[in-house]
Amino acid sequence: MQTIKKTIAVLAAAALLAGCSVMPAVSSGSVEEIAPPAAQTLNACADPALAPALQAYCAAQDVELKNGDRTAALLLTDYKPDGVDALPMSSDTLLQAAADRAGLTDADSLPMGSCLYGYWANEAALTALLGENAVTALQNASWAEWSDFIETLSAWLDAPKAAKVTLSGTDYTLPAQRPADVAATAVFAPPTDVAAGYTAALLAADGKYTADALTGPVNGVYSAVTLEADHMAADGENAVFCRGKLTDLLAAYGSDACEGLALIPFKCELEESDLTTEEYNLTGLLNYPVLARTGWITLNADADEAAQKAAKSAALWLYTGGSGEAALTETLGLITPWNTASDKTEMGALQVKQVGTGILPATAVNEGTAAALAENETALRGTKHTAAQRKAFTARVVEIFAAYGEAQPQ
Repeated sequence: MQTIKKTIAVLAAAALLAGCSVMPAVSSGSVEEIAPPAAQTLNACADPALAPALQAYCAAQDVELKNGDRTAALLLTDYKPDGVDALPMSSDTLLQAAADRAGLTDADSLPMGSCLYGYWANEAALTALLGENAVTALQNASWAEWSDFIETLSAWLDAPKAAKVTLSGTDYTLPAQRPADVAATAVFAPPTDVAAGYTAALLAADGKYTADALTGPVNGVYSAVTLEADHMAADGENAVFCRGKLTDLLAAYGSDACEGLALIPFKCELEESDLTTEEYNLTGLLNYPVLARTGWITLNADADEAAQKAAKSAALWLYTGGSGEAALTETLGLITPWNTASDKTEMGALQVKQVGTGILPATAVNEGTAAALAENETALRGTKHTAAQRKAFTARVVEIFAAYGEAQPQ
């Protein structure tokens, strides 16, 4: 296990902007290693990408896992759940100690961790298309260079021929014929997650959920998602890039299949006038990947005492050292809320390196907010993009975040 503890001064020196590399400060407290005795049956409901953590717990503790619905005693959800009567962590001494370890007070859910978010692509394919410096060139490309590259690549996938593109100020040439390492027939796969894609806009708006602060940055997100929608794979097509969180890819394809992937930031068309804060600059907001919040552990207050006891055991096991932490960092590929990560795999080492270099810290949102953002984006696919559509898209995003902000504790 490798502990990631970077000071603001060190990260600011390594990064292009203050704040974009800094992980949230967390408590250094610990949780007792001995959890309450585990029951023989655990009634739980987990989102697919998080289910392997519960499976690891049940295998280690010889507990039968019963897959329940949203009324189950234990919920593991990608975003904080809506409509659930959550058991406060303060109701139990050990649960409160777990919340303290995550740096939380008055918590009703425990965060599972964070992981990198952006466009994932096969590094060998990118190298075959552009040459040895392809990944770095794409990571540092301007919005104009990125959007031109996507248009050119889309045409090339339809009919390969030599084509020049400029990335990070340097010219590259797509090959005259399709290389063996490039099986894709489309540029983008449908995203596995969209909510973390609004991170740069929220940071540019200085966390203000108002039309004045958000309209400009969200217009930049609109440019990015319509570019993606216009070059998205149809059913059954392979794509060059897939936008999402590392946990999604690990769950879908397994760690072995994810070896050799490269991460390109989700780039938005931002301008200086879009920034409400001096804490971030356009270069960092464009070129840094997002460290997205991933997974929440929630105990259902309406479950009976025996079911709650079993749920507490599972939650505390994930928050203790050893096997529980390995289920988060190695099985799920997360960086824990107390800043530990695994570097035993290529993808784990990539996360450790990237967090030490520069990331954008994502805002945690609830399930309803994430679903509304996804619905708003999905509606753009297969449509003509007009000024009226852009205005409606941005207004809806502002509305979604305004509602989310109003629901947060003051």
